Amino acid sequence: MARSAVIKIGGHVLFDGVELNVGYVRELKDALVEAAGAYDWLAVVVGGGELARRYVEWGRELGLNDSALDMIGIRVAATNAALLWAYFHGVAPPSIPSSLQEAVAMLPAWRVVFLGGLQPAQSTTTVAALLAEAVRAEKLVIATDVDGVYSDDPRRNPAATRFEEVAASELEKMFSGGLVAGGYRLLDPLTLAVLRRSGIEAYVVAGRPPRNIVRALRGERIGTRILPK
Repeated sequence: MARSAVIKIGGHVLFDGVELNVGYVRELKDALVEAAGAYDWLAVVVGGGELARRYVEWGRELGLNDSALDMIGIRVAATNAALLWAYFHGVAPPSIPSSLQEAVAMLPAWRVVFLGGLQPAQSTTTVAALLAEAVRAEKLVIATDVDGVYSDDPRRNPAATRFEEVAASELEKMFSGGLVAGGYRLLDPLTLAVLRRSGIEAYVVAGRPPRNIVRALRGERIGTRILPK
């Protein structure tokens, strides 16, 4: 059985607002090259970031429904994934996977595959969890713009505390509630349900510097470790 890992790169980590952080992308490539050296397969799921959210806002002003807005966000995330694919491999991607089956089928040939969202009403973090389950990944690393999972939003509540370890079932209670197109949430109920049923350990870490991703894949105590049980 191939050793595999899945990494979710939040769009907010790649961009400063709507401007791509080119220096960060260069550092990210180095980190992914190192990570790929330890695994047979590496899948990288990329979020849409602020640009996707801007498109959603513009579409909502034009009266588009959530299904249409979700599809627009998926296209933006796929473009982000295409950029990282081309930079990492040095060639234009043959296509960005639009389903779990396509992503899994491309892994043996490419070893490192990039993708964005897949379908409406499903976050890219959920995509990462489903893909990790599909390939029986050893680890899922969620690289985001905070350094772990907190008891409350640390940007609004300075008294919030960061969990070093927490059960997925406990987080399901914290992150319960509906999702709307373009809504930004660190973790959603579907992601946590997939983690709980799959038995895969997940790590939520600060995506900057990208070296944090390598550290989490090595099992270092960094960010928040999410226990499936």
